[in-house]
Amino acid sequence: MNRNQALFLFLALIVSIPFEVASQSNSGYDIVLEGGRVIDPETGLDGVRNVGIMGNRIADISQNKMAGKRTINASGLVVSPGFIDLHVHGQTNKAHQYQVRDGVTTALELEGGIPFIEHWIDSKRGNSLVNYGASVAHAVLRVLPMVEDIDIVKALNDSLNANGWSEKLAYQQLDANVENANNRSLTETELKELDGFLKTELNNGALGIGIPVGYYPGATGRELLKVYQISAKYNAPIFSHTRGFGLPGINEAIANATVTGAPLHIVHINSLSLGEIDVSLDMIASAQAQGLDITTELYPYTAASTHIQSVLFDEGWQETLGISYGDLQWEATGERLTESTFKKYRKQGGVIIIHMMKPEWIEMGIKAPFTIIASDGMAYAPGAHPRTAGTFSKVLGQYVRENNHLSLNDALAKMTIMPARRLEAISPAMRSKGRLQIGADADITIFSPEKIIDKADFSGMKYSEGIEYVLVNGVIVVNSGKSVEGVFPGRPVLGKYKN
Repeated sequence: MNRNQALFLFLALIVSIPFEVASQSNSGYDIVLEGGRVIDPETGLDGVRNVGIMGNRIADISQNKMAGKRTINASGLVVSPGFIDLHVHGQTNKAHQYQVRDGVTTALELEGGIPFIEHWIDSKRGNSLVNYGASVAHAVLRVLPMVEDIDIVKALNDSLNANGWSEKLAYQQLDANVENANNRSLTETELKELDGFLKTELNNGALGIGIPVGYYPGATGRELLKVYQISAKYNAPIFSHTRGFGLPGINEAIANATVTGAPLHIVHINSLSLGEIDVSLDMIASAQAQGLDITTELYPYTAASTHIQSVLFDEGWQETLGISYGDLQWEATGERLTESTFKKYRKQGGVIIIHMMKPEWIEMGIKAPFTIIASDGMAYAPGAHPRTAGTFSKVLGQYVRENNHLSLNDALAKMTIMPARRLEAISPAMRSKGRLQIGADADITIFSPEKIIDKADFSGMKYSEGIEYVLVNGVIVVNSGKSVEGVFPGRPVLGKYKN
């Protein structure tokens, strides 16, 4: 370790959360990763190194021999920063088991957000396999001003205080008291109330504002503009599933970001753009060239997934998406739908997989230098969309190794430093993630570049192959390609306005 490295480590130790980095004992570091190909996309490091870990931090990276309480032979393996997934709906440890086996160390719910976020964060402390965080849930908060009896909202909040977070309670209680909320527009009085709810959630640790407006067409242009104005004031990024499909909704989001100065992240550009992805990518590249803070993401599969009862399947969906009943797959059974089963399941409600994209659209998005990889991982179910379990391994196995569509280093940047930078302005803690550097968090993914591949497919969930070790905050959660039971080292990733 040279003098500058030593100084950096010292500064990292004294500013870290109390006392998170263990003192080096006579036996050396807590964990040594020996002889792996260490890749740090931020600095460009790509070489064989040893990595010493103390507590939850990377303490040393060098070619020198290291001693540790445990030494992991990483020879022939890539040692990478842990993958940061900005778009994960599956926020249970059952889902996280598949995500860590795909190399994910931080799984964030930023498209839809989480309502009453403070309760949710507290409910996961000490009980999460991965690092976690969420945005403001605009879709839910806009319903609160519609509730005529404010005592219902107060009772819900009191119940969450007393009994802890319950997704079922938080959503169903509101749905039961507001009819047709997704198609309702807010009055001026309700818009003022919504402002207060949004600001409260940002002050409770949210990482931005999730606006999946494609699911609630009742939101007016004025409502969205006001939300973007709040975003700009707080410099809190908008994460948007834009209105409808194709360019009009993407144009609306970019226009709002341009006139307000709000930072904007457009989710799953592949499924929103469909056949117009080339134009969408050109627009985002042009916006970035003009200095606008606009980014985007995609996942590497040709199917989407959502709830069949959503407004996306209101009259006209076949023409909009360019598909028909047989392109829909019922998650619970794997069956392809017919007109009669579509009507049956739409009344019942549930998750479907939507086969609606072409491989060349995905390839185009992945090859764009500014796109981030994010899974849009669904809640755990045996037949869930394979993106829930295989997104990152698929990119590294198919698009890097097999098809040579982008380099290993570029692909890792899309999974580590780029998502970290997307969040640094709202969450300074992200400056210690997405990096393999002295003083950075010991969120680390170790994989075989020759073997890594997704195994999940549209017949069901399966663990990816080739991920050999995963560390979250210095704790091993995948060991020799197998899950470690009973460890919950994940910590909350909070916005800077947290009181």
